[in-house]
Amino acid sequence: MIDYFFVLQYGQWLILVISILALYQVSSVNHETRLKGYLVTALSRFSGAVIFLFVDLFAFVIANLIQTYIALRGYFKNKNTGDMTKESDQDNEKF
Repeated sequence: MIDYFFVLQYGQWLILVISILALYQVSSVNHETRLKGYLVTALSRFSGAVIFLFVDLFAFVIANLIQTYIALRGYFKNKNTGDMTKESDQDNEKF
């Protein structure tokens, strides 16, 4: 039982640090760093959902799962946009 509280006590602080790192990365102007930020955001939100499941805070579980979905959707949308931008840059270099 003591191990359970250890995970809750220190796990929430680890999730907080990961969330702050994700915010830093998502706010970057570098496209690759921003993409990594979306993945780190999804990781931190999903981890938060798992921790909240142990504490029976189902509203927070739902909120974290929604944020995980939004972060992953943002990652894939921005990844596709970045790929198209790279292709158009390569096309412009040919001329």
